Amino acid sequence: MNLGSLILDGLEAMVLGMLWVFCFLSIMIICMKVMSKALAPFSNFLEPAPPAPKKKKASGAKAGALSPEDRVRALAAIEAVKLYRAGK
Repeated sequence: MNLGSLILDGLEAMVLGMLWVFCFLSIMIICMKVMSKALAPFSNFLEPAPPAPKKKKASGAKAGALSPEDRVRALAAIEAVKLYRAGK
């Protein structure tokens, strides 16, 4: 066997393999389209998921207001930065 014969055999195997894959994928796409049309009447068989509950805003609080605990933590952080900058 010479090199040219081996290359032609390899090209033939590659083309045949690519054709098989192309045929398989084409058949799979056709089957999926047929199945989607055949199963369309059953699309509402399962109940849709209930919508997620909406979070309620705290009554009397502003949109950007801090809770009392967060306010204390923020003030403590501010004082700690002031002390650090002062060198204490």
